[in-house]
Amino acid sequence: MGTIANIVCKTVGIAGLSAVTYDALAMASHHSAARTSEVTADVFEKSIAAKRSNSTASSLTNTMQSKVADLRMKNPIVPIFGKFKGYIEGFFSSLGDNIIPIFLSSLALATKGFAQKCGAWGLGIFGVYQIAKEGFGLGKTAPVDE
Repeated sequence: MGTIANIVCKTVGIAGLSAVTYDALAMASHHSAARTSEVTADVFEKSIAAKRSNSTASSLTNTMQSKVADLRMKNPIVPIFGKFKGYIEGFFSSLGDNIIPIFLSSLALATKGFAQKCGAWGLGIFGVYQIAKEGFGLGKTAPVDE
């Protein structure tokens, strides 16, 4: 009987960590796209502002600023930086939000005996709580009711 309980606890732990990892990667992709858009819009705003604010009325200065603005707008490094920063922010933000299931899954995977069973049962109870709260809205106040 102990071997079956051990296998069930390890399976629950793996399932919990898999769900947390999937969520972290999905949120990382979402934040990556959003951050890329923000960085690109910021570069666009600064390029247009620099292009439209000449300190002197010179055709040469105007042409030079137009070329620099075009170069800044087509720079591929800026969106890559934003994408990387957004990915890291989203990944670690999601891990921080899911600290309880990470702890319970780790407990179910890394320990033995009573602690392992507590981790597996705790993860199961937490999952049921999340389904009831987020899925069915139990215990949540709707924004229209506030």
